[in-house]
Amino acid sequence: MLRFDTHWVWQVCCAAAVALSLLVARPEAGAGHREAPGGLEVTHLGAGLPGNVEIPTLGTDDGRVIYCVYSNNTDSIWIQATRDAGRTWSKPVRVMGLPCPRYITDANILVDGQRLTVFATHVLELANEREQRGRFGRSVFQVAVSEDGGTSWSEPQPLPVDRKYVVGCIHAPVWLDGDSVVMGYSWDVPAEQKRPASSEGGMYLKSGVLISHDRGRTWVRGADIEVKKHPIGADEPAIVRLTNGDLFCVVRTSDPRPYETRSRDGGLSWDPPRPSRFFGYNSPAALLRLRDGTIVRAWDNSPTDRFPLVVSLSTDDCRTWTPPRTITEPELRPDGSLSFIQASYPSLAEAADGTLLLAWWQRTPAGVNSVLCARLTRAWIEETRRWPKPLRIVAFGDSVTRGVRRGVREYQTFRYLLQRKLADRGFHVETINAGIGSDNTATAMARFDRDVLAVRPALVIIQFGMNDAAMVDPGPRPRQQPRVGLDDYRANLNAMIDRSQAAGIPVLLCTPTPMSRRYVYQDIGAYAEHQDINFMLRRYAQAVRQVAAQRKVPCVDLFSLFVDRPGGLDLIKDGCHPYARGHGLIAEALLEPVARLLKP
Repeated sequence: MLRFDTHWVWQVCCAAAVALSLLVARPEAGAGHREAPGGLEVTHLGAGLPGNVEIPTLGTDDGRVIYCVYSNNTDSIWIQATRDAGRTWSKPVRVMGLPCPRYITDANILVDGQRLTVFATHVLELANEREQRGRFGRSVFQVAVSEDGGTSWSEPQPLPVDRKYVVGCIHAPVWLDGDSVVMGYSWDVPAEQKRPASSEGGMYLKSGVLISHDRGRTWVRGADIEVKKHPIGADEPAIVRLTNGDLFCVVRTSDPRPYETRSRDGGLSWDPPRPSRFFGYNSPAALLRLRDGTIVRAWDNSPTDRFPLVVSLSTDDCRTWTPPRTITEPELRPDGSLSFIQASYPSLAEAADGTLLLAWWQRTPAGVNSVLCARLTRAWIEETRRWPKPLRIVAFGDSVTRGVRRGVREYQTFRYLLQRKLADRGFHVETINAGIGSDNTATAMARFDRDVLAVRPALVIIQFGMNDAAMVDPGPRPRQQPRVGLDDYRANLNAMIDRSQAAGIPVLLCTPTPMSRRYVYQDIGAYAEHQDINFMLRRYAQAVRQVAAQRKVPCVDLFSLFVDRPGGLDLIKDGCHPYARGHGLIAEALLEPVARLLKP
């Protein structure tokens, strides 16, 4: 697991083989249960353990007993079991501790009858300054085995893998034919080259599988999967076996989308990885083949955040998928904060009665980590086949429309807020981000067909002007004239309206948001010569109002929204972009006009 924002605390633990209480004894019926917004029954696992519980993996062989392993405070690995498809769970049992510093996490389990094999990633503290103490240069997979279904456990032993830093072993292994099984993992290239990263964010990983032909007792490495994306590379592979025996794999990347690949020889080679059609920024997916051959996929369906957690089905070996259904997403509080900031690292299992279990790691804004598990059915997932397609709203503009930047998360953008507010009004909508930083009406015309017309939206919101009216270029170099002249600006807006209306797409125009005297180039050229930094942008805002009136197109005056509001320009914190509170104002201003345009 790569955990960019976690402060690791190491401590020394001694591991001993002890007789443990039977995993399935004395289940606490109903303990920790709650009803999820979608009607799902959700259980908190790890009840009674102190501190943080995180990174779950579910494992079973026939669905009668399902196990869940996870890390507690990154210093021990624990296990629970259910015999009734997740209605009740046994009390947590400790599988292994931390053999020596630094930390242990990313538990994983192979279930083979009464034989349980638990794997965990043990990140080692480097011995001395020569080995670059504090860097991520050495880790091993620790393995503990129970031969009696969890009554007792062996002492953990390192799994021989000829790599210096191994990680990413977070999914239950996948059975092939006979005694063969494969297990996804990753390894760090800089550590192998004796250039260990100083932070997990500096790693560059390759993925692949470990292969066993003796039911998980010994392992050899398969071929590598490489995604040339820095940082991370290819991490935490999720693997499923297809009907013809091929392996389908999804790897986590630092791209807004994970990458997918196939192996036709059990992991000995892989096709060139390609970006997925789904989002999943910096977060692993989960895959599971059901007994009837259907494949289930769970992932964080966002290009920027680790939520919402969604699930989908494929009945044709991952070629097509049902529309995703949301398992959980955070509630937006009145102060703009979220009830949780992460619902990630999903794991899937199928019970003997066909019930599906989905476990995940959830984190609050205060940094409290927990493991939750939901019960769901295939029919519940497939209900999305009958749902009407969402009305699409394209937000077409520049960096103000793009929204996301340092200090503004996706869930704080006016697009996200507008979608949530419309959902509260009963609208089934999807807001699509077609904002590009530094764009203006002239350059945006070249992408209008791709980003607007091809999407066939129910509405397009057009908002440009900041860059059209700019009186400075990068360098910085002062300009004598705006980047896009006022007449050309009007003509471009009219052309966008013409093309939208010809395609039957309603248009909502927005004036540009204003600038403030916090702008980094405020002392350059014309901006220094005029007391009003918005001297030029005012003309472009007025041009939008005039075009809207002439074309009888609705217009939301975002310029006046900030300029006329006491303290409004203080919300333009960097001089040209509204931040979180500003996006909230924009969403409120857009809500009624958009709702009117969407009504039949």
